[in-house]
Amino acid sequence: MEIKDMMALVEDMKVGVFATVGRDGKPHARHAHITAANEEGIFFMTSPKTHFYQQLMGDERIALTAMLEDGYLTQVIRIEGVARPVENKYLKSVFADNPYYDYIYKDDDGSSMQVFHLYKGEGFYHSLTQGHKYIFSVGRQEKVYVKPI
Repeated sequence: MEIKDMMALVEDMKVGVFATVGRDGKPHARHAHITAANEEGIFFMTSPKTHFYQQLMGDERIALTAMLEDGYLTQVIRIEGVARPVENKYLKSVFADNPYYDYIYKDDDGSSMQVFHLYKGEGFYHSLTQGHKYIFSVGRQEKVYVKPI
């Protein structure tokens, strides 16, 4: 499996549970849409009016877990890393041929949502039904890898 295959799988999972740390030091988790995933990292959005946004702006550390079930095959991923806000026009270039962008951005300037980029981290993949396990890098790091364990 290559990193592009791993990111395609993450994108296919569509919704994940994102965990952040609040100012109080307590963990907080919520479901959110995985907007895009590629060799650059993982992209997701939230409104600037949410606690999720405030937590990300206060502490860039994030964890993500998601699952995909397809008949017999059950696959899970877990990723721990850091995320930063990026300009919404950056996401538009990532979404050049994806109609989801227009669905999310109903306003003209895209100011109702903030795009975040999980740009650096490490992931763990596990096929619960086949037993395959991999660790992998997230984002463009010095060492990009997918390794079976």
